[in-house]
Parts: sequence; structure tokens; C-alpha cells
Amino acid sequence: MIRIKLFLMGVCAVFSIATIGTSSAEPVTYSGLAEFILALPSEPNILDFDLMPAGTTIEDSASAGGITFEYDFDGLPMKVAHLYATTSAPNFLGTGDSGMFHDGDNFMLSFPPGNAIGLFFISADPLLDGDISVTAGSVTAELIAENVHATLTDGSRVYFVGIVDAQTAMTSAHIEALAGGFFLYNVDDIITAPVSEAIAADSDLDNLTKVAVKL
Repeated sequence: MIRIKLFLMGVCAVFSIATIGTSSAEPVTYSGLAEFILALPSEPNILDFDLMPAGTTIEDSASAGGITFEYDFDGLPMKVAHLYATTSAPNFLGTGDSGMFHDGDNFMLSFPPGNAIGLFFISADPLLDGDISVTAGSVTAELIAENVHATLTDGSRVYFVGIVDAQTAMTSAHIEALAGGFFLYNVDDIITAPVSEAIAADSDLDNLTKVAVKL
């Protein structure tokens, strides 16, 4: 959808005029993009797959856009595709099976230290709460079925799932699609946020304190 793509393209511009972050001592889960963006403690990076040719294979343990993907889909590869409607046209992430992930297709994302992870899941099948979840650090965020971000031109529904931890950096996220749920899905617009300077400074101070205690 054009409106979604324009919104994502404008995210970085928003950071130049808006107050960044609603810092919390505890990690917070999100099922809404707007609230997630407002909570980010630093400017986001967005991997939308649109600069990669459709048909590009992302092998297990390979990287794209600064994110490493680890998976085992019984020999099926991850692939960039443009077969269906998506959040930021034309491309999205799926598999070699008609561009779709299946229930039970779980994978891991690894990325430079950051304070947030969020992504869109798109499905034409009816989903239930918790059918898809994202775990990063000590927190799991679950898809909430009634929180539909958008309905696309082909009738597919878009859901957002995100986590922000303004205090502790995360470097990986596990995406789990409940096996036996009998649904297909694809992924688009993976959002990360590098560690903010303030948090990095706090971490440096903690390390110096630990060294001082040892001395």
C-alpha cells in the first residue's frame, strides 16, 4: 500500500522533529506501528527488500541489509518475492514455496546491538492470537489477531509485532509461527534501532565501574 510505504519512508524524517523515545525501565511489546515508532530511542533502520531483485535467495546464515537470517525449512530457501500485495511494494520475504512461509516455519534474526525489533506479518488466512510471536532478550511479543494494521488489495491482512528495550541492547530475535496452525504468511519491513549514544555511554560507565571494583 502506498500510504504504508510513504509512512515508513517518512519515519526517519519524523525523528528530526519529534522527541525520541518514551524510555522505560522494562522492555515493552507492541502490536501497533505508530506506538512502536514513538518509543524508539534511536533512529530506525528499515529492511524492506525493495532494493533486492525478486527471486533473490537468502541462504541460511546469510545476511541482507545488515541482518543475518538463520533457518531450516526442510531444504526450502528464503526468497525475496513480489507475487502478492505487501506493505511496501513491490517485494516481501517468503520462501521458495510460492513465496510463502508456512506455520512451523521459524527463523532467527541476528543484527548489530540495538534497542528494538519490529516487523510486519501478512496473511490471507485467519490468524489467532499468538499464532506468530517474536522473542528478543527476555521478552516475547505475540501477534494480536484483532489488531489488523491494514487490509491489502488482495484481502490479505497485515499485522505488526515489535519489542523496544530502551535499557538493554538486543542482538537477535526468534520468530516462531505456531506449528499446526494451518496458515501461510510472509514478512516485510523489518525495523531495527541501533543502540542510542546515551545507552552506549551508560554501558561504558557500567564497564568502568566493574573495572574499578575489581581494582
